[in-house]
Amino acid sequence: MKIDLHLHTIHSDGMLSVEKVLQLAKSKNIGCVSITDHDTFAAYNEAPKIAAELELELITGIELSATYNEKDIHILGYFCDTNNTEFLQALKVQHNHRKERVKESLEKLQNFGHKILYSQVEKYCSGNCIGRPHIARAMLEQKIVSTFAEAFDKYLGDKKLAYSPLRGFTPQEAINYIKISGGIAVMAHPEYTDCDYLIPDLVKWGIEGIEVYNYKTKSSVQKYKNVAQKYNLAITGGSDFHAENCGLFGFDLPYSLVSALRERKKF
Repeated sequence: MKIDLHLHTIHSDGMLSVEKVLQLAKSKNIGCVSITDHDTFAAYNEAPKIAAELELELITGIELSATYNEKDIHILGYFCDTNNTEFLQALKVQHNHRKERVKESLEKLQNFGHKILYSQVEKYCSGNCIGRPHIARAMLEQKIVSTFAEAFDKYLGDKKLAYSPLRGFTPQEAINYIKISGGIAVMAHPEYTDCDYLIPDLVKWGIEGIEVYNYKTKSSVQKYKNVAQKYNLAITGGSDFHAENCGLFGFDLPYSLVSALRERKKF
């Protein structure tokens, strides 16, 4: 059974509905999935019913956006209680931080002669998790950039012209909220994050897994397998799917990875 434990929908910065993402997974012979939208469980209002109809195993998931020294650190959470009151309240605060971040980036863009209204960005966001990808889509619409990648490479990426850091969770807080909700915390796409120096601290703060298999980190699988072994971390994997041109999972991962992740929940 193929697995994909890192999928995004229109409830954060994905391009497809929950139903279309799960149908696509089924068409690719993926049998176990997790929707890990940024800072929201909104997909799980509909995902369980759709997954059951498609005979897909669905693991609850989320991808929390944390920052450390103005560097984005993404923490995946699996097997979380999506109704945990304390966690949900913290996510509401995070949603407000996201709105402020977008407004700050729009102000910086205006300094370079590119006026985009918040309402023009908001229309691309189907939930509360507005972010940089929605700004990029508005920039494309106004022909400020010619590609989505250009929006990040020139304006929205880390330390670029219109970059604004997200003042939200610290990595410790993100891990803690996942644990409060009964979940397992996993470091997302470590090579892309480029913060290996932080892994010992993440372990100290309670991280229990690392995303060894990700389309962004295909060149460093063995490196992060070694990291997982060194720190006794569970190994996970996912495509970080956002749109059909991203492709779904390219690795044939064994279901044993899910079993090993689930075993950690017992302790």
